[in-house]
Amino acid sequence: MFRIIFSTIIFLLSACGDLVEESDSSECNNAIDTRNYELALSVCNSRKDRATAYLGKAGFDIINLIKSSGSPVSKYSEPDGITLGDDDPAGANVMNVLQLTVSNIPDITKRKTAITNAKDALDNATYILQKDLNDLSKDEIFLNTLAISFAMQLDQVIEFDNATTSQQTSPTVSGTSLTCPKVSNASNAGTKLVALDGHIWTKERDGIQCTRIKNAIDDIPGNAAKLNAVAELVDWVNDGGGEKAPLPSTIKSTVCAPFETLTNYLTNLAMNIVKLSSSVDNTKIISDAQTSSNALMKTIGCYSTD
Repeated sequence: MFRIIFSTIIFLLSACGDLVEESDSSECNNAIDTRNYELALSVCNSRKDRATAYLGKAGFDIINLIKSSGSPVSKYSEPDGITLGDDDPAGANVMNVLQLTVSNIPDITKRKTAITNAKDALDNATYILQKDLNDLSKDEIFLNTLAISFAMQLDQVIEFDNATTSQQTSPTVSGTSLTCPKVSNASNAGTKLVALDGHIWTKERDGIQCTRIKNAIDDIPGNAAKLNAVAELVDWVNDGGGEKAPLPSTIKSTVCAPFETLTNYLTNLAMNIVKLSSSVDNTKIISDAQTSSNALMKTIGCYSTD
């Protein structure tokens, strides 16, 4: 899903050429041109310049673009004998552009901090721009679209990309015991299964979602309530899971809370793409983004029937 949306964004943005013009302030321009983004945030006053500084702080500037162009990201094929599903490399593409890859930052703790800081900077850029969307210039919409799309991918990396797998989305139930069986031989996947590398496998997503469901039920106080939650989960799985109905209400809010951010990113992204490209069928863009979001939410049971 995210790869399709990301490819659409890059296509639209690449067609826009050199959109962002320099500021009227020489001090602001100099700070941005010399990549002194903290100074830029203190001396730049316009929405566009401050958003540009936050994007630069996240790692999006001409220097990093040149560096990333020499090391393009490829989608991984499934390792022999290891069922990981499909590799979504959209996050890896963004990390490459922002110079946040494993080769750039080998230490996982430092890499996680850098990814989180970059996402925060991108979110700050969107905070400046999104609230005035109807009044934005084309330059500002361009910047906002970049910030939202990049932050959305980094958010998914933080949420799902931890090299932990599960054979299924929901836990296996045995009495009151819940387990999330790991993919066989996943530890032998080598460099194709690395935490926070931007490559998110289907079974990595399953691993996170399965664990969230398990933890939500394990944390329910009282044995009777826990038994009821387990019974509801079994019924939900047997009835077709997310394809047929949302997760049981006893665990839904706990399990699905992290996906509210994704929904917000997708909604804001669609609104900006509509304004950025007048040559595209606006209704179709919104519909496609919503359909993609709904498909993921349905698979994991995080949606409403209201």
